[in-house]
Amino acid sequence: MSDRSGLVCYGDEVIRYEIVERPSRRTLGIEVHPGGRVLVLAPRGCDDATIDEKLRLRAGWVSRQLATFSRYERHTAPRQYLSGESHRYLGRQYRLRVKANDSDARQDHVKLTRGEMWVISPGELPPAKVKALLRRWYLGRARDVFDAVLTDAFDTFQRLGHERPRIVVREMRSRWGSLSPGGQMTLNSRLVQAPRPCVEYVIVHELCHLVHKNHSSEFFALLGQILPDWQARKQRLEHALL
Repeated sequence: MSDRSGLVCYGDEVIRYEIVERPSRRTLGIEVHPGGRVLVLAPRGCDDATIDEKLRLRAGWVSRQLATFSRYERHTAPRQYLSGESHRYLGRQYRLRVKANDSDARQDHVKLTRGEMWVISPGELPPAKVKALLRRWYLGRARDVFDAVLTDAFDTFQRLGHERPRIVVREMRSRWGSLSPGGQMTLNSRLVQAPRPCVEYVIVHELCHLVHKNHSSEFFALLGQILPDWQARKQRLEHALL
């Protein structure tokens, strides 16, 4: 990682950023991470003036992302993975219920019923095990939900001659999704906690990159053609997990 850094002013706010040079990159990218860390991903040899201009153009977006993370951190208490906690799935809140030493259970499992999220085991269920079981359950549900949404959304792009992307689900700290040049769509497992319209927005957003690789006016025109309410969905997503 490069030790280069910089700052830009946005109104009264000072935004500090770090520069990470990557030989494989051809364009500038910006990532905003929890805790207020801002990274600029730059092609090797990119000059400071170009990077500074990029940050000035995107300062409003960076400021909003920093504010979103700040609100999230204020509202989110550390998880204890004990009965009574609230956990989200597809935009709905579920009360966590932990049931250990269940003689009727043949194996560890998670199920949803009547607004409750049950973690059940024939053995002991310390918090660390509850956390691991929920993580596995969320990953599995995310794969199923994302695949179904992609199937519904892909018709338009199939007619344009594009191949269906491969989905990879993993935990990510700074983005909801990305699309690689090789056709791999990587999606944040936490996205499955958001309402389905928000999931649809992220997946259609990434599909639009099959046609337009950057965020040009043509990209947003296509996005608006497919999802006329994409801005409302995006705003809903930004607040859904607070």
